Amino acid sequence: MKKKTVFSILILIGASLAAIHFSIPRAGATGDNTFTFDVALDANTYMQNNIDPNESGMNFTRGDTFILGGTIYPGGTLPSGTASNDPNAPGGIGKITCRGTYIVGTNDVANGATLWTNTTELYLLPDDNMELIADGRTPNVMGATVQRAVLGGTGRFRGATGEVHELELGTNATGFCNLRITFHLKSVD
Repeated sequence: MKKKTVFSILILIGASLAAIHFSIPRAGATGDNTFTFDVALDANTYMQNNIDPNESGMNFTRGDTFILGGTIYPGGTLPSGTASNDPNAPGGIGKITCRGTYIVGTNDVANGATLWTNTTELYLLPDDNMELIADGRTPNVMGATVQRAVLGGTGRFRGATGEVHELELGTNATGFCNLRITFHLKSVD
């Protein structure tokens, strides 16, 4: 094959790949991108590491760490209040993993503290090939809302930044939170 023909084919292949790359929608590529998920956290996945080895039960101290998982559902799926939904019920569109640190202790909560933890949340949509990562304070009182920072993502969400508004809807059948998560993304690209 002549060099000119090979060169033309390579240019055509390169242009085709570029067109495919730029046609895949990415979060925030054209400005604001707002969407909402519901999340059911599963108490059965909760594990806590206490800085005080003598701490017992569900007590916690400032500095204790934890990890927790759950299921992501389309926004508006989960009920408010004390509910009986199963965090592993069908209809999920992804999984969430939370790892965090308590910023107050059990006694602080007894005295009215409402923001208990600083948590990094990994939203796997539907898996780690397309994920969003958020970090910040976590509400632990029904009806409480916090704003959290979007740290980035992978796949379609590569380069995304913005805020997450997290509303605690109530509890599910496992006794842990149902949340409504609204992402307001902007891309830095």
